[in-house]
Amino acid sequence: MEKLQDIMTAPVLTVTPDRSVSHALSIMEKERLSALIVARDCKPLGIFTERALIQIRAGGIIDYSWPIHQVMSSPPLTASIDMDYREAYQLLLQHRFRHLVVTDHDDLLVGIITGTDFLSHLGLEYFMEFKSVGQVMSRDVVTLKSSLSVYKAMTLMNERRISSLVMEDNGYPKGIITERDLLRLIRSKRDLKSITLDEVMSSPVQTVFADVSSHEAAKILTQNKLRRLVVTNSSGHCVGIITETDMVKGLRTSYTDHLKGVIKKQDRQLEKVKKQMEEKAILDSMLQSTGDIAISIMDPDLTILIHNHAASALYKNPAANLIGLNAAALYTNSENLSQFQKGITLADTDGRYECIMKQLTEGVPRYLNTTIFCIRDQENHKSGYGVIFQDITEQRKALFELEQKKKEAEDANIALTVMLDQHTRTKEGIEEQISVKLQELVNPYLDLLRQSANSDQQTETIRIITAHINAITHQFSPQARKIMLKLSPRETMIADLVRQGKTSKDISEILHIGLRTVETYRNNLRKKIGLNKKKISLRTYLISNFTEQ
Repeated sequence: MEKLQDIMTAPVLTVTPDRSVSHALSIMEKERLSALIVARDCKPLGIFTERALIQIRAGGIIDYSWPIHQVMSSPPLTASIDMDYREAYQLLLQHRFRHLVVTDHDDLLVGIITGTDFLSHLGLEYFMEFKSVGQVMSRDVVTLKSSLSVYKAMTLMNERRISSLVMEDNGYPKGIITERDLLRLIRSKRDLKSITLDEVMSSPVQTVFADVSSHEAAKILTQNKLRRLVVTNSSGHCVGIITETDMVKGLRTSYTDHLKGVIKKQDRQLEKVKKQMEEKAILDSMLQSTGDIAISIMDPDLTILIHNHAASALYKNPAANLIGLNAAALYTNSENLSQFQKGITLADTDGRYECIMKQLTEGVPRYLNTTIFCIRDQENHKSGYGVIFQDITEQRKALFELEQKKKEAEDANIALTVMLDQHTRTKEGIEEQISVKLQELVNPYLDLLRQSANSDQQTETIRIITAHINAITHQFSPQARKIMLKLSPRETMIADLVRQGKTSKDISEILHIGLRTVETYRNNLRKKIGLNKKKISLRTYLISNFTEQ
């Protein structure tokens, strides 16, 4: 298995760009497709996916009479039929897509590649790289209460760009809903806000233990035509989720190994060329086709033998004027000449020397990334020298501009910090003044009313007013203010519930979020507050720091 033609799905179902969204959805639902290619005369024009449908529905109402070209993604991500399968997978990762349209040399549609195709064609030897599911699964599982609406789940899946959500009950997986489930529900035109997840979720959930081999998990996926498995521990609690993408992520390493093999092959070819230095015409032809990489080849006496087109353009001097001259002719600047001579000396002993040379071209400074290397034959006898130049002036200029912008941003940040400090001090002063004025101007009258109260009802009313004034003038400690500044609004809510003595289960029910999500928030609170490695409960710490002044 080397090329896409060996693993792609073919032939491919397509629709023309003028067909309606309703027609496209009916095909996807009937054929259980995650994507549908839009094409005309075998030319791929776009692609419509389950995720695109969810994105449109989350943004509003869908008009099913729209032509499909109005909502398709265009142009689609394509790859040639003879592309290496590892390179194709790297292309999907780079663009964060799940579908790759395969075309022939005339750019005509011949197939489509998905994660399922990669997984179905990987041999047992591939999975030997991974011992268990736990090594490749995703541990960040997004969970919801099954009592929440389908619309809320769809919105969350769209925001997070995830393909499924797990419903939990006290840490146990209860059900699952996927993009394909949403496609069916959207097509039914039901009110997604009125449908709860427990009405439509798939249950029971297909699970697998974390210590099961990755090959066994791949067999479960392919045999059951699934795209994901919920991973549990020995107690049955959800600890992760594994998808087709997780199962084939090792192809990234495989692709890196493939590139290393290509580089080694090229190195061997270069060595062969070096041994044939006397065949100057062949070597010259190769060097002239290296694009913008400037190369000069010299004999042991530094006489220029080859000076390719890129080198001629860089030095503003035709090769015909330089071949046969000593390489010192390239360096009109004494500093550059000294640097070149030093490089030759070090290349003799170390094999190569790298530096950046600065030269003036028509009064404009240019920076050249320079490599000087010594050429030796099979018996390790010196055959000559080579110099490779690459103009990096624009890269240096971009780096300098980036540093300038970074410095400007740091200066602006300092100024903003000063302004925020001033604002904070002013705000605290105003709060303090309000607190003092309430105490000085209102409390004396409350004391008079309290003394003249002639019924229990009046006394209770005065007590309530006093309590509210005390609440308004309530001041947190400086440490409490520092803590609150670190927290998000949701973290602040959970911190307050913990301080009140609420359990994780209580908080889960109050805020309508999963129990695992509450535990994640509690762990994040400990990290932000600095309790991660301290033997003190979160509630005790919050109570001790949120005392009144």
